[in-house]
Amino acid sequence: MKNGLWTFFLYPLLFIILFAVLSAYGISYASETVSPWLYDLLGIEPMQGDGWWDKTVNVLEDLGKYFITFVVWITFAFMYYKISKYVVLICLSPVMAFVSEKTERVLTGNSTPFNWNQFFKDIMRGVLLALRNLAIELTILLILTVINVLIGVFVAPLAVITTPLVAVISFLIGAYFYGFSTMDYTSERRKLSIRESIKFIRRNKALATTNGSIFTLWLIIPIFGTYVGTIFAPITCTVAATLAIHEMDKSAEKVLPEGS
Repeated sequence: MKNGLWTFFLYPLLFIILFAVLSAYGISYASETVSPWLYDLLGIEPMQGDGWWDKTVNVLEDLGKYFITFVVWITFAFMYYKISKYVVLICLSPVMAFVSEKTERVLTGNSTPFNWNQFFKDIMRGVLLALRNLAIELTILLILTVINVLIGVFVAPLAVITTPLVAVISFLIGAYFYGFSTMDYTSERRKLSIRESIKFIRRNKALATTNGSIFTLWLIIPIFGTYVGTIFAPITCTVAATLAIHEMDKSAEKVLPEGS
């Protein structure tokens, strides 16, 4: 409030309202499109006749349709939940970049002149990194899931241990990549290339994972996190990442070179 950063919460608020409406429509449309296709594929058709058997079969088929529709809807909702964090990072990338720059300006008095060309470069960089991180995270999660399923099939008792372990690892992996995004804005402002930024963040993976954990915890709360968490997580965690790197700069030699 004192430094005027509260206004940045208005951008994710507007974004989540628009995003919620579009995603709800998209999930419903996808479910309504895929479900009938599955009905035809599975041969679910109402039986003609008024006998008790015909009515029983029709009731069971109706229940099957509801179940298929529910599974399809849940599947798309899960995909939305997993991908939505990166959609937030991509769409709010310009806002988060401004927040990081203004936080550093408050801390140091250093101001980065606004440049439209650089602004669009920053957006492209944020999009590319978010897509890169999404691809890596989904690949790792897919591998972990396949391994866990195989363990469940061939060594079922061991799955009691591996399943929660995979859940914890998945959480930490997601946290690292979300924290990665919040830290890269400072790296970019110090003129580090994407490769140099990746090396820097890998050296400080504990910081990235810790900050990203807060980001994830904001968003992981059912319903509340999807909406309220999206308003607060990107802004607060970007400020936190900028503050953390600033503290590292003060306590040791410069961890990042100053921007020109």
